[in-house]
Amino acid sequence: MNALNTQETIIDDGATTLIRSSAQDWLPEQTHHGPSGKSGLDDDPQWYRDAVIYQTHIKAFFDQSDDGIGDFNGLIEKLDYIRDLGATAIWLLPFYPSPLRDDGYDIQDYRAINPAYGTMADVRRLIKEAHRRGIRLITELVINHTSDQHPWFERARRARPGSKYRDYYVWSDTADRYQDTRIIFLDTETSNWTWDPVAKAYFWHRFYSHQPDLNFDNPKVVEEIISVLHFWLKLGIDGLRLDAVPYLIEREGTNCENLPETHDVLRRIRAEVDKHFPGRMLLAEANQWPEDTRPYFGDGDQCHMAFHFPLMPRMYLSVAREDRHPVTDIMRQTPTIPDGCQWAIFLRNHDELTLEMVTDKERDYLWETYAADKRMRINMGIRRRLAPLMGNDRRKIELMNSMLMSMPGTPVIYYGDEIGMGDNVFLGDRDGVRTPMQWSPDRNGGFSRSDPQRLYLPSIMDAVYGYQAVNVESQRSNASSLLNWMQRLIAVRQSYRAFARGELRFLYPGNRRILAYLREFENETVLCVVNLSRHAQPVELNLGEFEGHVPVELLGKNPFPPIGKLPYLLTLPGHGFYWFLLEPEAGIPDWHQTLPEVLPDLPTLVSRVGWRGLLEGGNLLELETSVIPRFLSGQRWYAEKDKVLSSLHLECFGTIDSNNPDLQLFVCHLSFESGETSSYTLPLALVWDDAEGPADLSLAPFVMARVRAGARVGSLLDATALASFAHSVLAGMSAPAISANANEETGKQAASIIFESSSRLAQETLTDDAPIQRVAAEQSNTSVIIDGRIMLKLYRRFEPGQHPEPEVSRYLTENCGFEHTPTWFGTMIAGTDSPGTIAAAFAYQNNQGDAWQYLRTTLERDIGMLALQDEAGDEPGAPVDIRSAQLLEPTLMFARTVGQRVRQMHEALSADADDGAFGSRKLAKSQVIRWRKEALARARLALGHTKRGLDSLAPELQDVGRSLLSARKKIEKALGSIDDVHPACVTRIHGDLHLGQILVTEGDCMILDFEGEPARPLAQRRVRGSNWQDVAGMMRSFDYLRQTVAQRLTIESPAHTDRIRALLDEWHREAGTAFLAGYLRDEAGQSTLETGADELATLRFFMLDKAFYEIVYEAANRPRWLGIPVNGANDLLQDAGTLAAVWESAHD
Repeated sequence: MNALNTQETIIDDGATTLIRSSAQDWLPEQTHHGPSGKSGLDDDPQWYRDAVIYQTHIKAFFDQSDDGIGDFNGLIEKLDYIRDLGATAIWLLPFYPSPLRDDGYDIQDYRAINPAYGTMADVRRLIKEAHRRGIRLITELVINHTSDQHPWFERARRARPGSKYRDYYVWSDTADRYQDTRIIFLDTETSNWTWDPVAKAYFWHRFYSHQPDLNFDNPKVVEEIISVLHFWLKLGIDGLRLDAVPYLIEREGTNCENLPETHDVLRRIRAEVDKHFPGRMLLAEANQWPEDTRPYFGDGDQCHMAFHFPLMPRMYLSVAREDRHPVTDIMRQTPTIPDGCQWAIFLRNHDELTLEMVTDKERDYLWETYAADKRMRINMGIRRRLAPLMGNDRRKIELMNSMLMSMPGTPVIYYGDEIGMGDNVFLGDRDGVRTPMQWSPDRNGGFSRSDPQRLYLPSIMDAVYGYQAVNVESQRSNASSLLNWMQRLIAVRQSYRAFARGELRFLYPGNRRILAYLREFENETVLCVVNLSRHAQPVELNLGEFEGHVPVELLGKNPFPPIGKLPYLLTLPGHGFYWFLLEPEAGIPDWHQTLPEVLPDLPTLVSRVGWRGLLEGGNLLELETSVIPRFLSGQRWYAEKDKVLSSLHLECFGTIDSNNPDLQLFVCHLSFESGETSSYTLPLALVWDDAEGPADLSLAPFVMARVRAGARVGSLLDATALASFAHSVLAGMSAPAISANANEETGKQAASIIFESSSRLAQETLTDDAPIQRVAAEQSNTSVIIDGRIMLKLYRRFEPGQHPEPEVSRYLTENCGFEHTPTWFGTMIAGTDSPGTIAAAFAYQNNQGDAWQYLRTTLERDIGMLALQDEAGDEPGAPVDIRSAQLLEPTLMFARTVGQRVRQMHEALSADADDGAFGSRKLAKSQVIRWRKEALARARLALGHTKRGLDSLAPELQDVGRSLLSARKKIEKALGSIDDVHPACVTRIHGDLHLGQILVTEGDCMILDFEGEPARPLAQRRVRGSNWQDVAGMMRSFDYLRQTVAQRLTIESPAHTDRIRALLDEWHREAGTAFLAGYLRDEAGQSTLETGADELATLRFFMLDKAFYEIVYEAANRPRWLGIPVNGANDLLQDAGTLAAVWESAHD
């Protein structure tokens, strides 16, 4: 007898026969608690729509008793693995007493446990432990048939014909009834009738001849099945898979499938569930065409879910043919299902890859492609796992899983497919895909410590898929393993409800090798693009309805260039895929250069006298009311897109270069309906076409209008697109002069244009053809790099007065010899009564990016590696010393270097100076009062934003937000402390210092961008402040970095969330300590500043004020980031000890 077979005790109470394993303990009556009473489970009655289901067999998962057969205790021990994978439900194959001639689907007793797997007490403990982890349990309710060893059948075959016990099954005196019914298992069965010598009659079976079908025309059978349903749902099971439901009823003259009476039975079962067990789920296994499966949902009154069998083989077919049609075609044929219902979709399961729901030609093609060896075929399918079907091609495995996780429906993952397990086609029946789970390279793959010959099936041991090569332990410690990739994929799916509940809308690009579709739910739109080809493919997608949206690639959280009017071009590697969130509020990539839209209907301005005619009469009116407003609205640097323009006045400042009169400098003065005003610098140029057409088609995006002077035609464009503009400005700086003469070209009185320069600029010899590169990362200005040596920055916002960036840079590099900021080369100033800074030139510094990019990339890589090392370590969960780990030591050294450079900058700015704008001054009491008032006002504004945005925060941050909102008195006390602990002196500071303003150079760093906070007027940005404001900005930036990296890594590796956060918290403390140590002590280790309790309190004040500023900024500009400063502000209020500890450590 098979080791899993059981001895039974039959108990007949005269009405109902029950069967119990002799070793089985009895199940006491239990009161079911609703979902809200189950720890870890949510209250959503439609939980199955958002689920990720993990399918496994008890015997195959983990053997705790070491008898060679998996058991319930083994599954309990591995529940954390399933949770960490991201699955929220487990589908258990039959675990009832059984002869196991059909792997447990031949059931002997519906209310007992196969003793080889454990006891009923073990099942109760499994339910409790799974629910505690937020995992629901789905099990089998095999209602179509039983084993021929079930007591019901033993009783029926001996009962007299026509009696109530005999009619539990379907009998006939001949095998001629129901001739229109197909035989499912053609490999083994020749008829759906089998002669029973005891009953002396034929019994009906749709599957194997040892599995007689129950007679659902007998009301007693329906009552029995409902009783079984009550038994398991009362125990705490969350869902039941109804096996083979299309075959419940038989009628002459039909194919005995999908009959109306079948749906009557299902309505009766569903009504029972809804009445007694709300929030539970019924899943129909109906291997039918979509239109035949649809009735199993009824009007929402039959099954909650049903498998979409026809979709699965067509995903394989699309990959084999490199054509999207099989998938798009079957989904177009799929009818709409009732609200609250859901499809279940899968790639593989415990049975063969069924090919019943494909055409004969499609079946032959799939067989030849995926099962050329006929041993791989069984019935009408293929008995292989996913990885061997894909030839162990990692890209194809990922591709198939991407479709599984993004097509409509709840995905089902078959155990072992998440690590790429193989199969054994030499085992009989479908056992080749039911081998033991591979946990480690140890004996039996870590599944069991028993002798290998005692295993219920042999483990996979070949060179490619054997447990020495493919196992959980090895993949857990490998960041690039399939297991860790699957965890990230599932985590992304679970983060966006569009995948689970969204509508499906196909796109049909010209390239048929590309499958593209949208998943849309409420305000979420996810674009999925799949390359079904083994070769790289381009695709153009018509996404005009999403113009202006930024596609954010979800696995890497990387923004792509925004969508415009033209088709969106993508290229995908062979078998590659993208998931994009189409985000209207996402930041455009820093490297992306947003070009103005090419306007198809440009106006033509007619002027026979060049500039003079353009600035008069109707031409000027059109420029000021139409041409320039339209151009401004498309520029990234134009910050007033949300305001309604009431008027625009164009002021001409004159010619920049007397040798190039076609290039003129203008300032646009704008007035808005709100009463606000603003001014923008706009150099314009006339570029004339040659005889062959436009001189340079690459300039087209910058063109505002066409211009005609007689037969001569040209374009009016933004002069910053021309190399001649940069060369003209540098030429002016190289030969400083003041121009204030009448402008003959425009007929206007020119403003004064003043050029100032450093003697160092003369050392930079440039030719007229020196290459010009436009800087894409600029958001509020326009910068170009000339010959890789000089950066010219045009300040788009025009304000009268001295600009702090060239002022401070000039002072530091010319007067102080400060080497850690780009050398100032020159400034261009223009205006009439109140001139303002137009542009500045600096030495271009070769670099490795800014500190934010460098540290973020490093932390994402190295923290991820350290988190995985914990899994393989001797003491999982033990703290890791960041410094002893070595990996992150360079980042801590860099943080210390940044601290040193900031200190040196402050020392230079506070030193005695002849220039009255620099040097330290005694702090006035009025400035302290202003700091406090502004901070309190900012805090009130921030709390208002926090309250309004509370529901949009991640669940774990909502409590943090509430904590911050309840701390008003603590906030007032903390911000009011500045009155008593303020610094004695103030000096010029950076004013907007953070990691993005630090440039990483080889072995060092440079401090950039002394513009100050852009939202403040120039005069305020030049006011002296406390050096602790800059220090606070850097400390807050380190915290921003910590939380940003944590968000990214915990999405990618949810199983390691606690470890990742702990490592980042430790790195944050060490980095803060290193930065402060570099700032507070000189290279000799001597303290250079007063560093007592008052200074610590001052730093905390400015950090808290900065956090509230960040809350206000994020609420207005990036609501998705709001949680970061909310968490930061709350940490500063509730955990002052951490900052104090960092402060103390910095002095050691």
